[in-house]
Order: sequence, then C-alpha cells, then structure tokens
Amino acid sequence: MTAPRPGACKRAEAIARGLARDLEQLLGEGPPPPAGSLRSALGGLDSALGAGLGYDLAADAEVAYPRGHARNLALVLRRSVEASISPDTDVAQRAVLLAQALCFAEELVETVGWIRQRASELPTARRAQPWTTSWGGRLIALSARVLPPELRHEFVEDQCGNLASVESRREWLGYLLGLLTRMPRIAAAASPGRSRW
Repeated sequence: MTAPRPGACKRAEAIARGLARDLEQLLGEGPPPPAGSLRSALGGLDSALGAGLGYDLAADAEVAYPRGHARNLALVLRRSVEASISPDTDVAQRAVLLAQALCFAEELVETVGWIRQRASELPTARRAQPWTTSWGGRLIALSARVLPPELRHEFVEDQCGNLASVESRREWLGYLLGLLTRMPRIAAAASPGRSRW
C-alpha cells in the first residue's frame, strides 16, 4: 500500500487555484498570462495529481468516485485550456472555452480539497510486516484470512518463525504445503475462546 501524499494533494489544490486565477485574468480586463505559463501550470497540476491521488484508498469507497472525478476534471480542464489558447480559436469560442475551464478548475479545487481532508481522516496504514517480503510468508498471511481477525497476526508470525527455522528446502516446502492444506481444520479449531492452534 502506498502512503497518502497530502502534500501533493495540497500542491495540486494550490496549482488549480492559481490556474483558476489565471483563467479569470484571461476572461477579464487584466493582462493575460502567457500561454507557456498556462501549459506549465497544467503540467504541474498533472504531476501533483499523479502523486496526490495515486495512493491506495481502496478500503474507503467514498474516495473512489471523487478521485476519478478529479482526474477527469484535470483532463477536460487541460483540453479546454489547450483549445482556448489555440491560434485557430475565434474570440467568442475562446471566451466560452475559458469560462468552462474556469468552472472545471474551481470544481477541481473543491474535489481535491475534499479528498485531501478525507485522506487525513483515514487511519494510517499498518507498516509492512517482515513476512510480506517472501512468497511463503504472503501465502501464510493469505491463508490466515480464514482465521478470526484477532488471531491472524500472531498465527502468521508464529508460522513464519517456524518456516525460518527449517533448514532444508524440501522440509520447508513440505511444512508450508502441510500448513496450507490444514488451514480449514485450523480455522474450525480456532474458537473465540482459544488463542492457540
């Protein structure tokens, strides 16, 4: 699991806010920002969104839709800005595209802000355990899912310790396969009152 990067979300929010300000200038009377600065802001926004929204919040279903929505907003924002600064776009069409882009930028600020707030409210992910680095440990951890949640950690830790103490590869494989085939019986024996298998 990749750790959330709230700093990147905050940076994406700030870039989107700055882009909205630039788009307001383009729509208003003030001096327009150069096209290069708009493209640079769009590139920075893509980069910040990639880092800020790229983490795994699969356990929180509420974040899945807004995260996809933020990516879609960034995409249509980019297309609207690129089309508006194209030399082939007439003045009336440019104004419509810039107004759309401004709405997208403002909505993106709100969406990324909500995601950042939600990510900060989620409990931090548990640190990776040493047994997740070997395929045998991962198999044991996966098969331990049939056990009650309060017994899983201790069971996996004990069994990985047993595997580590085995010297021959053949014995190691035999122990692992035997353990995996006995998991249904081990799970049935693991009653709420027992903490040993």
